[in-house]
Amino acid sequence: MSFLELDGRNVFVREFGDPGLPLLVLVHGLYGDASTVAPLAERLADRFHVVAPDALGHGRSDHPSEFTLDDQGTMLDTLIATLGHASATLVGVSMGAYLAAEAAILEPSRVSHLVLVVGKAHGTTSSSAAYAARMGFDLAGATPEEALAFMAGAIWSPDTTPERREEILTMQSESQVALTADEKAAVERSLAGFDLRPELHRVTAETLVISGRDDGLNPPAAGEELARHIRGARFEVYEHSGHVLAFEETDKLVADIVEFVLHT
Repeated sequence: MSFLELDGRNVFVREFGDPGLPLLVLVHGLYGDASTVAPLAERLADRFHVVAPDALGHGRSDHPSEFTLDDQGTMLDTLIATLGHASATLVGVSMGAYLAAEAAILEPSRVSHLVLVVGKAHGTTSSSAAYAARMGFDLAGATPEEALAFMAGAIWSPDTTPERREEILTMQSESQVALTADEKAAVERSLAGFDLRPELHRVTAETLVISGRDDGLNPPAAGEELARHIRGARFEVYEHSGHVLAFEETDKLVADIVEFVLHT
């Protein structure tokens, strides 16, 4: 674990696996941080050098009062360069998929393979905020545990048992850095009205887009639209996942990432 100064901002990163292995940058979702994707990083670390940053406005990285999706994409591209690589694989989960796609748009040559998990191409705000607004829930003022409990109706597959849900929730909340209401508001402003569609044609990376069949936040139709705007992208739906796909069908996701990146 360490801090890197990237474009004048301090970014906290966690590293997994041998630095001699192919570089894979793993980007977490909304209000999360590198700790929330650490279990997935650990599973990938026998085949990749996995670097998981805390996105701007999240975790232990700098929390600017104002930043943009473009800033996040630039940070990821700079991270790859700072680590001494001409290019790398980017894997983004939920909001992390928006950030990873933006990085591939801004500097196409920096991204050799792009895996976008439970993502979408555009939105008036984050998917979680949109769902909370529809349901009249104060997501910004909620604790991580309260937010995850509220989101249950939108994020789980019916195939995920109550025991497994509780295990995942506990795992997500144990080491995550909780954001203040003001910090959450800054994150939401950074995503307000984002639309990647006009620029997705710039992506040259081999791309895999994955959606969960029961995802109530970014449903398969959103993933399919995202894939349709990226030249040559593959699209796949996991039948036993919702929005927490990375933890509901982890074995399949790990196997698919390894196969896609190392054999495509």
